[in-house]
Amino acid sequence: MAQSKRVLFVAGEVTPFAETTSIASLARALPEQLQNAGDYEARVMMPCYGTINERTHNLHEVIRLSGTEVPMGDHTETVTVKVASVPEVRLQVYFMDHEDYFEDGGLRPDDSQSPEEVVRRALFFNRAALETIRKLRWGPDLVHAFGWMGGLIPLLLSSDYADAEHLSPSKVLFTPDNDDPGAAITDDLADGLGFSLNGTDASTFSDAGLNQADGSIYPPGRPPTNGTVQFAADTAEHGEQLAGLYDQMLNEVPA
Repeated sequence: MAQSKRVLFVAGEVTPFAETTSIASLARALPEQLQNAGDYEARVMMPCYGTINERTHNLHEVIRLSGTEVPMGDHTETVTVKVASVPEVRLQVYFMDHEDYFEDGGLRPDDSQSPEEVVRRALFFNRAALETIRKLRWGPDLVHAFGWMGGLIPLLLSSDYADAEHLSPSKVLFTPDNDDPGAAITDDLADGLGFSLNGTDASTFSDAGLNQADGSIYPPGRPPTNGTVQFAADTAEHGEQLAGLYDQMLNEVPA
């Protein structure tokens, strides 16, 4: 029996665990729709914001994953990993927890935060998600990153993690949002935080995601550029639409 195709969703927010937004709603509904549309196994990763009620959503710490080291420039930090199962859905949501980055806020940066602080927080989340997957030894066939908070995933997979075990074969898809904080990602800032812009003009998180992903699909209500694919207005079509796009990407013959 063939193994199900594995898809990792990386998102800044996923309802019902955080305040509802279009991207958060997409990231919550798509794994279930995808599994109903084809032979796919999906997992989700998001930050563990202080606004999330861990008791209500039955979050519990995964001891064997907590303490995973996350490279952050000239030093390393560690992530605490918590997990919840979505009721009546074959879906696990992993929460990347760190007191300094996520305890006091939600997705949107505080106005008092500097561009470096915003980039540092996003980098920690993206690296923590990838390092956790490596420790899980659960190699995704495709990684789908959502919104500005997941914008560094395509960049990291194409550079720092290009040869990483369990990640190097993965295709990557990016879905932008309308909430990019506009924090400039300069070469100096990237160098100081220990990652590479990989020769791309990535002035914002969305730029990084769109420029480095193998493909992109825009959310409903945000006009795509250059003929890029967009989710259908009818949400009932999203699962079939995404399964078709994933199949196309995974079946492409390398040049």
